[in-house]
Amino acid sequence: KVEVQIRTKEMDDIAESGIAAHWIYKQGQGKGSSNSKDSNQFAWLRQLVDDVVQQSDPKAMLQSVKEDLFAKEVLVFSPTGELYPLARGSSVLDFAYKVHSDLGAHCTGAKVNGRIASIRYLLQNGDIVHIMTSKSQTPKREWLRHVRTSKAKSRIKAWLKRHQKENSAAKGKKEIEEGLEKYSKGDDAGKKEYQRKLDHLLTTFKLLDENHLFTALGYGQLSLKNVMTEIFGSAAIATANNDRSDLSTRNDRDSQVLNKSQSVSSDLPSNNSSGIVVGRERNILLSFCRNCSPLRGDNIKGVITKGKGIKVHRTGCKYLSESDDALQIDVTWEKSGKNVTLRPVELQVICSDSPGVLADMSRAITSLGMNIGNVSLKKIKNGRGLARFEVMLGNLDELENLMVQLRQEEGVLSVSRRT
Repeated sequence: KVEVQIRTKEMDDIAESGIAAHWIYKQGQGKGSSNSKDSNQFAWLRQLVDDVVQQSDPKAMLQSVKEDLFAKEVLVFSPTGELYPLARGSSVLDFAYKVHSDLGAHCTGAKVNGRIASIRYLLQNGDIVHIMTSKSQTPKREWLRHVRTSKAKSRIKAWLKRHQKENSAAKGKKEIEEGLEKYSKGDDAGKKEYQRKLDHLLTTFKLLDENHLFTALGYGQLSLKNVMTEIFGSAAIATANNDRSDLSTRNDRDSQVLNKSQSVSSDLPSNNSSGIVVGRERNILLSFCRNCSPLRGDNIKGVITKGKGIKVHRTGCKYLSESDDALQIDVTWEKSGKNVTLRPVELQVICSDSPGVLADMSRAITSLGMNIGNVSLKKIKNGRGLARFEVMLGNLDELENLMVQLRQEEGVLSVSRRT
């Protein structure tokens, strides 16, 4: 007895590849067909099944499946076991922002599988990630180089923009207050005149409100002189022209110190090696605050002292705020910048407490041609270390380059300048 079975093309497709392949065949697979992608995926699935069947080693089979299934993403876990899918190449920062924006904004690093990792660590499939945070930590512009996901990038950019606007507004408000005090001789008449002419100022400078006025001043889009002129008229110009006489009056309050500084200045070269100008004078006895260690480019102010002439501080220095206002004096950096003296600046680096980290950081500093005056390292909590470097620098640009270089080192969690 002979039994013959006859298959049509449709029956053969179903028998060999299943109902899914038959459905694709019926729908058509033209080059521009929307089903071509589905066809490729079904072909990949059939190939994957074949590969699994042929694998004799269970571990090799699992690795093969992981590589095929997760080619474009990584799956990581929170400490509580929650699963988070991320784009391949995502960092600890990406994970932090994936969980919550506030967690990302205050992220200082992470424990990945129980080991300390920096914010730049690239996550792998199956990593268990515990984010470490600090209230003092805030997003930095260089973070944008260490994130992959669009959510993390957009949150960082938004914070930077908002923070810059807030800082500019605060700076502009302070300039207004100082300008009103200066040009109205410290009485309330200036503040009242400012409030009376506020609408006029907004109309003149085409601004929406007072906060936009502060922000424009802080950004440097408006000059304080123009604003004061709109408020006080020609009186502002006249007062500005009398600044030198005001400076002399303030200096007379400590004539003994100034007389000494002038006598010493006669022995100094014509070009001030410190690069500081006091009023229009360059040959003045100067010293620099060791606590804040000003660099060219910093906002600075001077304080008349006994025995050390004028001591220069950064404007945010705590010792400047504690000094007598009557002894404070305006100082500026010499515009030419030809005579740049290297000054010691202390950097504080939070890093993982692991072998080789200190050596890597030291090499990063010396690779920029900078000298290390002093260095120390001590252990702190959570398996981290605190390194302090005293580096000789000439200006803010050098400082920024150095901080960027250090933040790129493996194991470095944060870098800050001593304030």
